[in-house]
Amino acid sequence: MILRFAAALLALVTIAAAQRVLVISLDGFGYRALTQDAATRDMPALRALMARGTARPMQPAFPSTTANGHIALASGAWGDVNGKHANSHAVLPRKDHTSFERAVGFRAEGLTAEPVWVTAARQGLRAAAVNFVPTYPFLQANAPPGIPLTVINNYQTRRVAGNRLVTEKDMRETACGKPRRCFTWQEDELTFHASVGASRSGIYDHMEISAERGGPHVRARAAPLEDAPPSGRPLARHFSDGLLLREPVPAVVYFRLFDLGVDGSSFTLLRTAVRELAIFDREQGRIQQRILADAGGVIDNGTALGSPLDDTSLRRTLELDELVIRQQGRLQEWVWRNVDPRLQLGYFSYPDHSEHAWLGLSASNERIAFARRWIHVALDQALKSIINATSKGDSVIFVSDHGMGAVQKHVRFYLPLERAGLVARTAKGQIDTHLSKLSGLYNCLLVNTRDWKGGIVPLGDRDSILRTAVRVLGDVRDPQTGQAVIQGFYSTLAQKAAFGFDGEAGADLCLDPASGYYLNATFNGPVVEALLQPAGQHGGYPLREDMRSIFIGAGPRLKIADHAPHLRAIDIAPLAADLLGIAPPAQSKGRSPLQSQ
Repeated sequence: MILRFAAALLALVTIAAAQRVLVISLDGFGYRALTQDAATRDMPALRALMARGTARPMQPAFPSTTANGHIALASGAWGDVNGKHANSHAVLPRKDHTSFERAVGFRAEGLTAEPVWVTAARQGLRAAAVNFVPTYPFLQANAPPGIPLTVINNYQTRRVAGNRLVTEKDMRETACGKPRRCFTWQEDELTFHASVGASRSGIYDHMEISAERGGPHVRARAAPLEDAPPSGRPLARHFSDGLLLREPVPAVVYFRLFDLGVDGSSFTLLRTAVRELAIFDREQGRIQQRILADAGGVIDNGTALGSPLDDTSLRRTLELDELVIRQQGRLQEWVWRNVDPRLQLGYFSYPDHSEHAWLGLSASNERIAFARRWIHVALDQALKSIINATSKGDSVIFVSDHGMGAVQKHVRFYLPLERAGLVARTAKGQIDTHLSKLSGLYNCLLVNTRDWKGGIVPLGDRDSILRTAVRVLGDVRDPQTGQAVIQGFYSTLAQKAAFGFDGEAGADLCLDPASGYYLNATFNGPVVEALLQPAGQHGGYPLREDMRSIFIGAGPRLKIADHAPHLRAIDIAPLAADLLGIAPPAQSKGRSPLQSQ
């Protein structure tokens, strides 16, 4: 009896230890959007995963922004422990830096908590982190040498060029054998050679492009714009293959030929962004070349190729977005299949990238609402391929860093603070760091106390400054509606502990703008003003319905009970460790929801 029990127990441990864990973040995908928004309904792959697993809302970081949200997911700790409080954050130590200095939250410098991919690798498991924050630069904190670890980044690396539409006016025609027409163009460090040709006699229909005259080339065929979401068709099907660049950085560039005149003398060509692909791995050079060649590399986020209210511009933008989504998915899948990690953390920049531009417009514009659905259909297609790459015993988890809310107006909160004598501006309209008592920090404020370098507020006056700020900002009303435009103020020790914005680099006061408003740290204009174009925004109180992030999981142990405590971003790293049967990150303050069942 005892032997049978021991054998059964050993079998369970073996199953737990043998599974792989894939955690993918879908930036800006809120739980409200998942459950209530028509734009997300046509996502069969994601919803099939939900049906065999679980889907729940999750509490993001405060402020609910991208960098600190992802680091909370990866480390199991809020900013007061991991050192990262927002997309940009204060710099320590205070005695050496002013309260107005900022460090980039997406980068690994200043990280003070171990991410779970390092935790897993230290315990002997092959682990990978693909474009997750903070994967760059490669430092001891996020990519220590000597352990089985692959870290990939192309977001904080060197950017050579952004996405660009190129026409014949940007090129110089050169002599070549007829009937072909040849062109060359140069953009800073980039030089390209193009040859326009005909597949049928007399009808020009394609362009061949190379980075070296006579060198390897790719072909872009002229094709009509897509007019429907990618249901039942390949993503970005009219783009060229990727053209591999060795110089000035290792990268891949793609081309889309939107228009081509019948005589080959006029055209509109999209050249995608060029950014370095950086890899930390024992076989760095080999893996880098295989990713560029086999997976096709990755490119920058899509760029608005004109006004979204213009149909041609919108459809061009959507095709570029499809390509970005496709390549982000191919990179994740390639690492999963070829590196074979036990734990992989990956990242998609969508739907956040498009929601910022289109969420606010979609309520009143059917074409923009259609574009938002298009993005989610494309995203689901990329996710389907990744899900299909996993096995039955694997755990698949989709999360996000924050939700998103539609905004129609912005609030220049510095103006009422200036009238109250709490901030001052220079002659150029920027905040005067020598005279201001408060320092803005994405939806939050720091008191410029004397423990900061050059600080002017005695430590004993800190609380009175905060009370004045709360009173002044609480009195701001929308002149059209009479509504208070800031609905929440958070500064107590209990609130800081609950939401993790305490600590030496943490905020003294965090604000929650009312629905439909966002905070603008400028002086130029009225306090409350309608946006020229409604948009999408985040950063508010993390328990607000539109700010809550997603948790979707499926796997042998991922039927999380309904009675389990509400899920927080800091619970994801301990959950991944729990599924792998290893210890959680050393600085983790979260708790695996499986431990409460």
